[in-house]
Amino acid sequence: MIGVIYTFAAVFMLSAILLFVFHKLFKLTIPAYIIAGLIGGIFLTEEGLLELLQWGIAFVVFIFGAKLEPGKLKHGIGGSLLSTGAQITGLGLGFFGALYLAGFGTLNSIYISAALVFSSSLTGTELSEKYATIELLYGRLAEATDVIHDILAIVLILLLSPVLFSVGIGYALAVGGGMLVLSLAFRRFLFPWLFELSDHSEELMLLSGISLLAVMIAISQLAGISIVVGAFFAGLAFSRFPYNIELVESMESLKDFFAAVFFFSLGALVTVPDAATLGIALLIILVTVFVKPLLTAISLMHYGYDKRTAYRCALTLDQVSEFVLIIAVQAYLISAIAAPVFQGIILATTVTMITTSYTDRYSDKIQNIIADRLPFETPEKIKRYHTRINTNLKDHVIIVGYDVQGSRLGDFLKEKGEEFVVIELNPEMLEEADGLENCVFKSAMDNESWEKANYKDAKLIISTPPQKHVSEKILSLDTDARKVVRSNSFNIARKLIEGGADYVMVPDLLASEQLIDYVEEAIYGDKETVKRMRGEMLGKLKRNIDDFEK
Repeated sequence: MIGVIYTFAAVFMLSAILLFVFHKLFKLTIPAYIIAGLIGGIFLTEEGLLELLQWGIAFVVFIFGAKLEPGKLKHGIGGSLLSTGAQITGLGLGFFGALYLAGFGTLNSIYISAALVFSSSLTGTELSEKYATIELLYGRLAEATDVIHDILAIVLILLLSPVLFSVGIGYALAVGGGMLVLSLAFRRFLFPWLFELSDHSEELMLLSGISLLAVMIAISQLAGISIVVGAFFAGLAFSRFPYNIELVESMESLKDFFAAVFFFSLGALVTVPDAATLGIALLIILVTVFVKPLLTAISLMHYGYDKRTAYRCALTLDQVSEFVLIIAVQAYLISAIAAPVFQGIILATTVTMITTSYTDRYSDKIQNIIADRLPFETPEKIKRYHTRINTNLKDHVIIVGYDVQGSRLGDFLKEKGEEFVVIELNPEMLEEADGLENCVFKSAMDNESWEKANYKDAKLIISTPPQKHVSEKILSLDTDARKVVRSNSFNIARKLIEGGADYVMVPDLLASEQLIDYVEEAIYGDKETVKRMRGEMLGKLKRNIDDFEK
């Protein structure tokens, strides 16, 4: 017991110090945890660290499974399957053959090839989540790819069961299939009932989630297979939207706790590399950071996605998967993996987890450099979504983003008989648009989008996404059109106004103004006025809920 307390004390004391420094200097989290682990590894035992790493991975895999929303993946699954197929064929099978011929043996070649193919659902989701939540296509593609990688990694773990857990392949696949059926049954029938029975209580949902996680992990242990398999299926059981929102929100602090444990343990397992370890690590790093993203982007472009979407999605896949770590750790514990291969995978994973923080931070600049300089383009004849201009655009309005806010603006402009064009990169938004005459299906960061929208002859440009780089792109356009942009920050809004914006939408400010209007009517208005305002609000809410459920 004292050993566990000592280990956790070391984890969080070192993490707190490094996190404070890195947050102040670089605004980065993952490198702080890993560097804290590098320091902690000096005085913590390897056995305890391996145990911590497995439990950290199990919990974050559970959270990832619970976040899944299969209905939202329909626009990304085809391209993600193609890119994953290219990764398996070009990287997995290709490098497996080369490594085997080089004398690494079957198992070591499998472990290294898996590290080259699979990306991290934990890191990838954290980086793509902010894009997925604002309905950007590359966020959906990245999330769909993570799902496919995790499912294939689970299958690989089960197929390696004779080596890793001394059980037959048929037995392992039967156990995995049974757990899948159990989780889907829970997801379909019991979870909604449990959600209503708990009266939406976050505490009860938290306890329910942890309880099922414990049950599925116990089944895995009793069956003699990896606890990560049980953790993933436990998360899948709670993945039914919108019920899973409550569970994920209630577990946010626990997710951060175990993510810290995971990254700390990863850093602590790094040792001073010998020549063989360094060579294996360099191979994995170079392929993961440079070759895999390029192969992914080219695959997505040949599925019909535009190059900026393809490159941006690919930049979320430049790290090694935590599932590969589980395979490597299990093999290491039974001496089924060569020490240089194990240490090479640990070192490569650590490095790519750090570099992916920086590639995300500068993703817009990297994406623009790659898109402008590399000679790869989406073939015109296979583009999945096309620009549609049906009127002569002049003295018109340009709307960037066609979600709830953008579509309401579009409806208003239609009523007023104003001509407008939409720049949007989420196909769902355009498919759901009713009678939209003019749309440009490209990124707002692409100069061609603005040329097609004839921005020089526009009289008004309205941007609904709150991203600073999108707003700055609009402010840089050489046009006499008035420019309305959006920001979630008062400080950034002030800078945008100073930078030339005619108006900046700040949701908190707009909401407070609406609240003041209601308070004024509630205090000074009559009962009929208050009743009318309440009825209008109920009507607006009902329309938005109906649109969402469609």
